[in-house]
Amino acid sequence: MPDTTQNRVNFALVKITTEQLELSVENIAEDKPVKINAGLNFGIDSNQKLLKVLFKNVFLQDEMPFITIETGCIFAFDQDSWRYFTSNDDGLFILPRHFAGHLATLTASTARGILHNATQDTPLNRFFIPANNVEEMIREPVTLSLQPAE
Repeated sequence: MPDTTQNRVNFALVKITTEQLELSVENIAEDKPVKINAGLNFGIDSNQKLLKVLFKNVFLQDEMPFITIETGCIFAFDQDSWRYFTSNDDGLFILPRHFAGHLATLTASTARGILHNATQDTPLNRFFIPANNVEEMIREPVTLSLQPAE
């Protein structure tokens, strides 16, 4: 499916998960730089017509992690929208890059809020997930197998 196709997609955010949340105040120093590693992953449940987007951030100082957060957003699609992304001939579910980026951005924003809430009133609250363009992490359409992993 072309990335420029104009089609209405009906979807809803149906669940938010905190897959991982590790906070360590002891491992940070005021005068040292902080590095953030970010990762993104997608998965589907073909039977329930659900797509899960996982967004992970690890904050490091001297290569030692002091914040690790992984958040998931689960999106449901109506029958027509699910079919729009499905290529039954190839057994694939294909999300155009820009739409995958939109869902990833929603998930990143959710992670940002979870992190703020978890660190509120602690010294770690000064660290936050940057408002970068998450879509840039996705270089091509996201292609997932419709068959469950064995």
